[in-house]
Amino acid sequence: MFVNRREAGIQLAEKLDQLLSHSLVPTSKANLLIVGLPRGGVPVALEVARKFECPLDIIVAKKLAYPGQPEYAIGAVSSDGVVVLNPDIPNDWQWSAYIEEQRQILLQKTMSVEQQFYELAGCKRSSFKDKVVILVDDGIATGMTAMAAVKAARLRGAARTILAAPVMSSESYYQLRSHCDSVVAISVPEEFNAVGQHYVDFDQTSNEEVISALRESAGFAPQFYSHAQESSVTSVGNGK
Repeated sequence: MFVNRREAGIQLAEKLDQLLSHSLVPTSKANLLIVGLPRGGVPVALEVARKFECPLDIIVAKKLAYPGQPEYAIGAVSSDGVVVLNPDIPNDWQWSAYIEEQRQILLQKTMSVEQQFYELAGCKRSSFKDKVVILVDDGIATGMTAMAAVKAARLRGAARTILAAPVMSSESYYQLRSHCDSVVAISVPEEFNAVGQHYVDFDQTSNEEVISALRESAGFAPQFYSHAQESSVTSVGNGK
């Protein structure tokens, strides 16, 4: 059990530090980038960015729902238009039409949410080109949104991708290893029902917390950011 996302982030940062310290491929702060998956992954990622004193960025991905069942994810779409699907989805024209329709809708939503977070925080997105990108979430169940984010990071030019979370389902842990250079988790329980069951405090992360984390991280690597402007926080869609 983790006390909260901050405490989980501190533990995860230590584990990542051990991984990078023993890596055969040298990694410096100059080519390291931490990416939080909004919203819940951002407070965790903030502690990782603090540990390595490097930029904090975000990639927004939303689940693609089964028709008529909004809580049942069959895939995910990132702000770059990357689509990840459950391999059991039939390959026919009706499904293809539905998926393309949802891709366009979710692409607009994720792009808008990502842009609003950056604008309200008063910072700009870092370059992913040739970077070692560590993508961080607060926990991974199905792995759909995480996989979409990994592919988006690759599309943006990442040289290496490391996916990290305090807790992951064993199914996702083994499946995602074929899509990243490394997968890091503190806990990989055989029985996994929900991410929240592994936290004492798992209150929903607010938009304000995401914006505040981006602003705070500007102090870790100020050369990557413009000065944060005081802005009133408007409604931003859920990027989880």
